[in-house]
Amino acid sequence: MSLRQIFGKALAYSFGWFSPYESANWSPRRGNVPGASPGDAKRDLTPGIRNELVRRSRYLHKNSGFVRELVGNMAIYSTGDGIKPQAQSSSQEWNRQAEAYFANWAARCEVTRRFSFEECQSLVCRGIDVDGEYFVHKTRDRDNRLVLQLIEAHRVGDASGSTDTVDGIGLDAVGAPAFYRTILDDGSFRDLPAESILHVFEPESSSAVRHAATIQHSINHILDEMELLALEKHAVKDNADVARILKTDRGEIDDESGDFSVGHAPAPMDGSDPVSLQRIIGGKLVALKPNESLDSFQSNRPSPTFTGFLDFVRRDSALGVLPYEFAADSSKIGGAGVRLVVAKADRRFSFRQLILIQRFIRPVWSYVIGDAIATGALPAQVDWHKVRFQRPKRVTVDAGREAEQNRADVETGLKTLSESYAELGLDFEEQAETRAQDARLLLDLAAKYQIPLEMLYRPSSGSVTASEITATEETVDVKSA
Repeated sequence: MSLRQIFGKALAYSFGWFSPYESANWSPRRGNVPGASPGDAKRDLTPGIRNELVRRSRYLHKNSGFVRELVGNMAIYSTGDGIKPQAQSSSQEWNRQAEAYFANWAARCEVTRRFSFEECQSLVCRGIDVDGEYFVHKTRDRDNRLVLQLIEAHRVGDASGSTDTVDGIGLDAVGAPAFYRTILDDGSFRDLPAESILHVFEPESSSAVRHAATIQHSINHILDEMELLALEKHAVKDNADVARILKTDRGEIDDESGDFSVGHAPAPMDGSDPVSLQRIIGGKLVALKPNESLDSFQSNRPSPTFTGFLDFVRRDSALGVLPYEFAADSSKIGGAGVRLVVAKADRRFSFRQLILIQRFIRPVWSYVIGDAIATGALPAQVDWHKVRFQRPKRVTVDAGREAEQNRADVETGLKTLSESYAELGLDFEEQAETRAQDARLLLDLAAKYQIPLEMLYRPSSGSVTASEITATEETVDVKSA
């Protein structure tokens, strides 16, 4: 085997060159792809890289309206007014007691007593997009009450060069978290057991330990957009400062004479005096030499090409987070396109709700209700751990049409009443209880004032006559007698 063949095989083995896969071959017309050979995700996302991503994404969240809209939409439509747990044990009475106990605890559940459980959900959801992850510490306050301590991503880490943890997370022999190393205000460290920490993130790799922000792929795009907009705005301001242009054959202004002389009054010229003419006919007159012309300056910045370029940058930045049309501009798509965009956005919101439920809300429910049973605040129940979650109202593009279809599905039995109320963000048991109370009230009022029941819930029908009212009064009198 020749030296050339040996060298070619080495290149093919090490770099994938001379491969039947064109995407693996090297080309002088393409730049080198950065990064090392494939390995675990924890090797790619080092502490330094992750900190830099967090720093930049937080900067964009503070200064970019587009990023704020992406992050805000994800939090608003995913959490809304809160994802509420609903107990599903075999005892309805115990379910109501457990839900009431949890609601009372959730009013001020954070360690500083500043945030409710619904607000904690929104904060965690925003942290996933901006920082990539969020940590929640299950602990107790000074009064021994259960509370949640919200820990942002920059508070979990380790000293430079430490081998005890992987970027602040200690792992056991199989790679499961054993403890989390938190950074205190004085720069010291404190290890918290993994059982007391909820690590909330959207998993993208099984070998990852820490996670990058969901908007990390948009960072360079948005930074470039902000810089280009700043330069373009500066250019527009400069152009706006120029009102007119004086053109000459030589391209120069004669400073010694003429109306545009600088520093002293112009020398007397033959012909009419412009100042005298202004007093006679009003307005402003400018005397120009035969080889001069005065034109108004018109700027062509920003150009349509520039605005189209910004549109592409924003579209690419929104991919992987939310559809661009949903987050920014839906004016260029029709009815079918709008429905597709809303459906895609709704799937993203549903997935984020799943992450919040499985990694945050469900463990908190078990933590609070389990402690209440252990301390005697709630009676013991065999299936106390069974729970479902009421999500916020789903986003829709055509409320009228979907409401009509929803009614038809309920009437035909394709959908249950509980499913219908769940899509509206309402609790079926609460609504059924309210409807029963309203019905009882209407019956009592009809009997009290001796009027037909129909007049209370459908007074504009026009089907109730005076004779029917008289008949109703006679019936009520007979019953009372």
